Amino acid sequence: MFEKQSMLSFKGVNDFLCFYEGLNIYGHWRITDQKTNDRGEKVRSASYMNLLRNKFNEKHLFRRQVSISELISFVDSFYLMTIIFDKLKTMISDDLFNSIEIFCEYRINLSKNKRVDLLLVHKQKVVLIEFRISNTFPNMSSIWQKKTLELIVYKELLSYYIGNTYSIYNYAFIGMPEYTGSKGRDLVPKHYDYNRNNANHLADFLKTYLFT
Repeated sequence: MFEKQSMLSFKGVNDFLCFYEGLNIYGHWRITDQKTNDRGEKVRSASYMNLLRNKFNEKHLFRRQVSISELISFVDSFYLMTIIFDKLKTMISDDLFNSIEIFCEYRINLSKNKRVDLLLVHKQKVVLIEFRISNTFPNMSSIWQKKTLELIVYKELLSYYIGNTYSIYNYAFIGMPEYTGSKGRDLVPKHYDYNRNNANHLADFLKTYLFT
């Protein structure tokens, strides 16, 4: 039901993790505090960026070309999901873990191309997830409120045509850059820990609302 309107789709978490590993990102992916466009320019010609660009374009879901900033956001989200799934795997059985269907960049029907970052689906339950990176803690609350309001709108629009079939839940994941410095290689422990604590919270959310 969701695959046709998604940039990428996966039948299970293991498929998603294999896809992420297959991107062959050189070294360890780093979310840095540099501007997204500047981060993108450094890897614009990388094979995994071209692959994601082609995936975006070949579905013909959108009216414009994908930006370098969006491509970086895709990989940031995928990276964060690997952390979330690492935690979730310790909380549920292997069968349940790999029964989650994943849909990336899902376009909501008749919504003027409004897209949800990620849909996680298990049986008749759907979790909508929006990601955003914030460089500073004081911005966290306002950004979370903005993303939460967006999700409420997306949930309403989605409910028009799946509401009688699925239960829909929302989660706004606000991450932080884990590295700083001129080369983006200096770890920021406070931000690193924050992302993992947030990932643990989302994993617990998924366990609670997807499987109960």
